[in-house]
Amino acid sequence: MKFALLLLMLLSELNTPPMDPRIDFGSATEQIRDWVLLTDNVMGGVTESRLEYTEHTLKLTGNISLDNYGGFSSIRSRFGRFDLSEYVGVKIRYRSSNQKFAFTLENSQNWTLPNYKGDLLNETEQPWVETTIYFDDFKEYQIGRPTGNKLKSSTLQQIVRLGIITTEKKEGPFSLEIDYIEFIRS
Repeated sequence: MKFALLLLMLLSELNTPPMDPRIDFGSATEQIRDWVLLTDNVMGGVTESRLEYTEHTLKLTGNISLDNYGGFSSIRSRFGRFDLSEYVGVKIRYRSSNQKFAFTLENSQNWTLPNYKGDLLNETEQPWVETTIYFDDFKEYQIGRPTGNKLKSSTLQQIVRLGIITTEKKEGPFSLEIDYIEFIRS
């Protein structure tokens, strides 16, 4: 019985389709509803946020509040398996206002364990920005605090969730609109 279960798990692993290196957003794509909203409301905060899919983009808008020790809003992919070991970084086309943001990688469903962040540029002078964040520049955080460690290349095989989070803890309105996310090879 154990052998049959192990064989079934191995075969399902072999049948996992390769990851598409590009995530296009918008209601015009098949990937809609793959990302969810997660805010400081999960811990008693009162930040107001809204996630919306336009025809070609994903939009996160809202108002950050520091009340009740809050101060963040984020979007996250659903849990899955993302083997990013053959990539060197991520390219994102977006526009934002009034907040700094970071792209996040998680390798555990346990929120108390470390995750990894790479900062997005905060360019408000151009309508759209395309930026590349290399995995070598990602830093490790645990419950919102930097640990001083960097992302290890071995961790890239074990990613279970992708995301984007506000990073400033600054009160006020904000917006982020994303056209696409694309993982890049060297």
